[in-house]
Amino acid sequence: MMNKDKAGKHYWDSIWETNNLPKAVNPNQRGLNNYVDKNFHELFNKIFSDTTTYNLKLLEIGCANSRWLPYFAKEYGFKITGLDYSERGCDQARKILANESVEGEIVWADFFSPPDYMLEAYDVVVSFGVVEHFEDTSDCLQAFSKFLKPGGIIITIIPNLNGITGELQKIVNRPIFDIHVPLDREALALAHEKSGFTLKDCEYFLFINLGVLNFGDLKNKYFYKILVGIQFWVSKTIWVVEGLIPIFKPNRWTAPYIYCFGKKL
Repeated sequence: MMNKDKAGKHYWDSIWETNNLPKAVNPNQRGLNNYVDKNFHELFNKIFSDTTTYNLKLLEIGCANSRWLPYFAKEYGFKITGLDYSERGCDQARKILANESVEGEIVWADFFSPPDYMLEAYDVVVSFGVVEHFEDTSDCLQAFSKFLKPGGIIITIIPNLNGITGELQKIVNRPIFDIHVPLDREALALAHEKSGFTLKDCEYFLFINLGVLNFGDLKNKYFYKILVGIQFWVSKTIWVVEGLIPIFKPNRWTAPYIYCFGKKL
């Protein structure tokens, strides 16, 4: 595989080996702790507003430890499949589905060389934080396209590392930044178009969320807890103000995410 994952399989295996199993995304949960997930839920409602999703087939690429697969099954009635090349991550995804009493298939494979039965088999392909780990974004998206039926929907979500988030990530843990390819909205949109997708929307998402910062494996756990507390309380304070006075808009400098939504030709 010429277009290699900059993080590498060993990195992902080490991440999922120690990670606790999360609960599925629940858009009905109240409070600021659910602020980001509720906003993503509104985004997905917008994307699927013209689609009858019940019994359509959805594939999440990079599904290790996925909180989203059971969400898509429960909220929209998708028949769900996940794919990841970390065996440990796949095991965790299966356990999460079992904990949520949701049926679904989890496939341990590389998305560049998947089983033949998965090709052109899905109505929706979604990924969270995958394509930015590969040098050739278009090549990565072309591989994603092979899973979609003609006219199928692609949803790509990545961290925005060209703004404040990227600069802070360099400070708190430079090696984590270095396993990403910083993409802005224009570069992500162009990569989708070059990969044969008709682009419907590509935008910066949310005003701020410092929770996307990755401190890595800090040996001083007390210091780690302080940093995590600071990042979340700063974000939550801004979210409260934003709710009272909606003056903050997603932009290339502060937005934590970029999303693209398109269809296969």
